[in-house]
Amino acid sequence: MKAKRLKELLAHVDDDCEIFIRNSVNPIGNIQELEQVEESFYSFFGDNISCLILNTSSSKALEEDDEENTIDFIQTQD
Repeated sequence: MKAKRLKELLAHVDDDCEIFIRNSVNPIGNIQELEQVEESFYSFFGDNISCLILNTSSSKALEEDDEENTIDFIQTQD
């Protein structure tokens, strides 16, 4: 993912939103391309807190459209 696209995806996100990186093991090298931004929630003492999770192709099965292209922004329902 290019910086321009990431900025577009983050334009609506609150400045205080927590950002997490989903752990992954990269089979080749020590860096991997960001492929998907996931808007989600995590629970803390019964409260749902909005967050973003950055995903790579090896950190989870990425959602795809009908043409098998990776969807670069998804929203997880709470």
